[in-house]
Amino acid sequence: MKKLFLLLIVIIGSSVFCSVSARKSEVLTYGTAESVGMNGEYLSRTIDSIANASIAAQCFPGCQILVARHGKIVHYKSYGYHTNAKERKVENNHLYDMASCTKVMAATICLMRLVEQKKLDLDKPISNYLVEFKGSNKENLTLREILTHQSGLRNESFTKLFLNKEKQLRPALFSATKSEKFPYQCGDSLYSSKNIYKYILNCIVKQKVFAKEFKYSCFNWHLANILVERVTGRNYEEYLYEEFYKPLGVKDAMYNPRRKYDLSEIVPTGFDKRYYRGATHGYVHDTAAGMLGGVSGNAGLFANAESLAPVLQMLLNGGEYNGVRYFKRKTIREWTSAPYAETGNHRGIGFDKRRLNDNLPLAERTTKPYYYAPSASQSSFGHSGHTGTMVWADPKEDLLIVFLSNRVAAKNINLYFKLNPRTKCHEAAYEAIRQYKHK
Repeated sequence: MKKLFLLLIVIIGSSVFCSVSARKSEVLTYGTAESVGMNGEYLSRTIDSIANASIAAQCFPGCQILVARHGKIVHYKSYGYHTNAKERKVENNHLYDMASCTKVMAATICLMRLVEQKKLDLDKPISNYLVEFKGSNKENLTLREILTHQSGLRNESFTKLFLNKEKQLRPALFSATKSEKFPYQCGDSLYSSKNIYKYILNCIVKQKVFAKEFKYSCFNWHLANILVERVTGRNYEEYLYEEFYKPLGVKDAMYNPRRKYDLSEIVPTGFDKRYYRGATHGYVHDTAAGMLGGVSGNAGLFANAESLAPVLQMLLNGGEYNGVRYFKRKTIREWTSAPYAETGNHRGIGFDKRRLNDNLPLAERTTKPYYYAPSASQSSFGHSGHTGTMVWADPKEDLLIVFLSNRVAAKNINLYFKLNPRTKCHEAAYEAIRQYKHK
């Protein structure tokens, strides 16, 4: 039985993932659920009920939910408030901290482009591109291993990195005032050193390497934006905007949104006491990304749901959107496959995917339910974020969902996983498809 299961994993990892939508250049527009084969009354009623019940239970102060199929946005609605004080209602143009969804909505697509252009190679040593790794125990790690969390790297304690023995911020790294030496703003009256990226990179270089097996590590992803800049010679944020967001028509997705938006348009995420950053309102909640000045391949992106949908739709279209080709179909197939499935690693290259264990009958599973819908196909892909966010695309149904919330602002942040609103809203989209078929 075990051998049969491993054989199925290999087959799934190498073949089933290869489906992408046949639609060539679908541009997102608004439409009715019925026009794309979904029960609109059920979809809206169910998502409204889940969102409102979650807010009433103080699972989060508010949220944004977008569902699209066949290039039509059939549900886009904001619920609740910015904070528990209920002083500011969430509107569709307001921005949320995307947390780790940044990995796929920003860093991954940049790296995909560079690999496709042969400026990076997934299977060459990382030390070919980051000279700091030469001579280290990570010299021969490949980009493929790093981006699938198969590298053996583990998360380091940020307390150890940023605080001294007295549990105060290291004065060599942080200052209360901005200067040439401390240019990156981390919070109100807190700035990090111009050498902070070098410091983090050096910490990664010195880190112990464990067995090469799946272990989720944010440390891997602090390398992504550095790689983009080293290989292109361009600023990472500018590269992301010029190569993807601008031509895709993405207007409201960016790092450090305080530079452009009024605070009333940015949903507060939480509060940071340990690192003295204060309210994470327009500052990224992720500690390391915050200390890096808000810009990392790991986290830092802020967006509303509508701005992220074209990126997902482009991927569903097989790399094309509005007449512009961003990727070859085979590139998307490779990056949304599971290259280490035979080892039990379900992850794509950058992208999260259905866990291999979820293909077993419910009674035989050894892991708890994941955040995506149980009905999500094996070819689907996306990512979640610690702040309560999710982006997910399913080529089989040509379906995408964006779920944004600030669950870390809730009084009981663990309630989010108990009520599981992301999963329920995602499953509602699949049920709306089934109900339409059986009308």
